[in-house]
Amino acid sequence: MLSKHQKERYSRQILSPFIGEDGQEKLSKIKVLQIGAGGLGSPFAFYLVAVGIRELTIIDNDTVSISNLQRQILYNENHIGIEKIQVAKEVLSNFNSEVTINVYKDYIDENSIKKYIIDQDFIVDCSDNFKTKFLVNKIAVEYNLKCVIAGIKDFFGQIMTIDPKRTACYQCVFNEPETINQESGPLPVIGVTPGILGTLEALEVIKTSLGLPNLENKLLMVNLINLMFDKIDLVKNENCICSR
Repeated sequence: MLSKHQKERYSRQILSPFIGEDGQEKLSKIKVLQIGAGGLGSPFAFYLVAVGIRELTIIDNDTVSISNLQRQILYNENHIGIEKIQVAKEVLSNFNSEVTINVYKDYIDENSIKKYIIDQDFIVDCSDNFKTKFLVNKIAVEYNLKCVIAGIKDFFGQIMTIDPKRTACYQCVFNEPETINQESGPLPVIGVTPGILGTLEALEVIKTSLGLPNLENKLLMVNLINLMFDKIDLVKNENCICSR
């Protein structure tokens, strides 16, 4: 049952016929594991904490640099040189003290990620590289965790939501190469692109939790140059890891 304070804080959400008090109670029980606290992760974290989930766990191993600031809105100039997770913990806890914020400075690989997934409802990829996206997808499939994955470059992006036993997964859409080379250099990006895609990732967690229409078996392609949003229907690959 929602407290008086929660009813007041989330009153504008509760007014929505798609949410109501029952929906807000559902959101208040959600636990989310977030991989990456950069351009996608900043708006994602802000809006999930704002909506009033129960717990957000963030994993990142980077420090704030000046080149982050045109897109990573969790941070400001005073944070340069400080660990991102340290800043994220402080900023998000001050933003909504009712949400439990867990942070870990760690490099995610197939072994290290497993200790963070216990009791999570979602795992969400907010990373900036294919290697991590394929890893997040694999872990989601292996442990039957709902998952949201987004990617961006310049003015373009894509996003999908995965329910491993029922829907197509990331590897159904994108074939994982035998070796994934590190990028030769940083990708071009305008700050609003991860802002929009990270916000959409938060929206997918919210809508999925409420049982509203989402991007399961859909790939949303975002073109911000022409302001075009195209949804591509996906089919689960019978030969993919999610069908084993």
